[in-house]
Amino acid sequence: MELKRFLVLSAVLALAFTMANPAHAQFGNLLNKTKKAVEKKVKKTAKSAAEKAGVLPIEDSSISGDDGSGLTTLYKKKLTPSSEALSTDKFANDESVPKGFSKSYKQIHAAYERLDPAYFPLQPYYKYPSTYALGSDRMTLYPEAVFLEFMQKYLTNVVGSSTRKVTVKVLGYQAGDFSELISADGQKLGMQEDDNLFRYPWAAQFFADPNCKQSVWNLGMLLVNNSRSIGLVRDYAVNKNVGVAIAERDWMFPYKEGSEIRYREDMMVEMARNVVDINIVAECVLEFYQKVESEKVPFRKTLFMLAGNEMYKNVLSQHKNFDANQSKFNQQLMYYTRYYNTPEYSKIIDASIVMPEPETVALKAGAMDPQLNAQILRIMKQKDPSIIRVVVINDSWAVHTLKDRAVMVWGIYKNKQGKLEAHDYSFCQDYQGGGKYGALRYKGIGVRTVYVK
Repeated sequence: MELKRFLVLSAVLALAFTMANPAHAQFGNLLNKTKKAVEKKVKKTAKSAAEKAGVLPIEDSSISGDDGSGLTTLYKKKLTPSSEALSTDKFANDESVPKGFSKSYKQIHAAYERLDPAYFPLQPYYKYPSTYALGSDRMTLYPEAVFLEFMQKYLTNVVGSSTRKVTVKVLGYQAGDFSELISADGQKLGMQEDDNLFRYPWAAQFFADPNCKQSVWNLGMLLVNNSRSIGLVRDYAVNKNVGVAIAERDWMFPYKEGSEIRYREDMMVEMARNVVDINIVAECVLEFYQKVESEKVPFRKTLFMLAGNEMYKNVLSQHKNFDANQSKFNQQLMYYTRYYNTPEYSKIIDASIVMPEPETVALKAGAMDPQLNAQILRIMKQKDPSIIRVVVINDSWAVHTLKDRAVMVWGIYKNKQGKLEAHDYSFCQDYQGGGKYGALRYKGIGVRTVYVK
């Protein structure tokens, strides 16, 4: 009966795949749209927010230009740590370069002091060591570990299942790990769990040091997190990022408009297309795809495939230098062609999904069962010889339209372990005119599988 599950999953996934592929044009010109939208909302408050948060100016100028250039050009600046950072953060004067990055801890942390508070409202950074993932191990290992936990929940889930969606909670001020989530004026703060644990620190790292492999790799992970495939299995307990987070706990979101997280990540994509070395992007894309072939854990195989697809489609192929160097990236194109919305793509995603244990149900026959059972069983055995018996559950015809009456049927079979299972099917009669109905016919397969009590 694996065919039944495959048909159900294929039908649901086909819808998801169709919805997951917006036209390139919708992603084009994103930075201009982002800037215009953000300028209107942010530029009037950026300076005052910076002063309140304790953010240092960039070369004694405004924290950000009207076009957001303060954040997108931050990586170009020669910055030095403040005396406060030096006295609080042991890495603020560390000249060593963390693995995967191109700048030293000192340079990266100095950039953290100048991050635009409209997008990085937790300032100064050294008061929020967990949120910024400060530390040699924490900088890369902790956000990645948490991210993988989320991806395992998402990618082993059944797309389209309303009862199995993964809920992202709000984290906020409390004693212990999250005692840092409090503003300068004493307001307790709350953040979306994914923002606090990996989206925020990865974004901070990217704007401080975008032209390095670790930042580009993390961007690929964020693109998967933002993909339609993940959105179909994710719910947010609080579906906003501004205002009151959890009233009962006195938590407020730190953002002023609510759209800053996504705008922040949109700018990262645009920077990757225009300021990051295309060879770094291409290297990451290639490694993502190579991991698809070497990875043994199904959900991780799916993750790397989605990362390769998202990075090729949205960054590498859109890079300002792609057309002039296109022939260098034929290997990436071959992988993309192989793994983008193909049967192999579907097979990999399907393999990562963990089907829930079916509930056990006592199958109760309806009044229509004696009349239709033998006829339906004969049709079902023609379609699937493994069917042992059927149970018609309707007491009367269900009228779908004036031309269609239907009944629901349990088709019972033994699974691979020899246990009785049942899957739902529909049968109907076709309208033939004159108030009469024609022969019974198979209508379709449902989405429910149960153990038979």
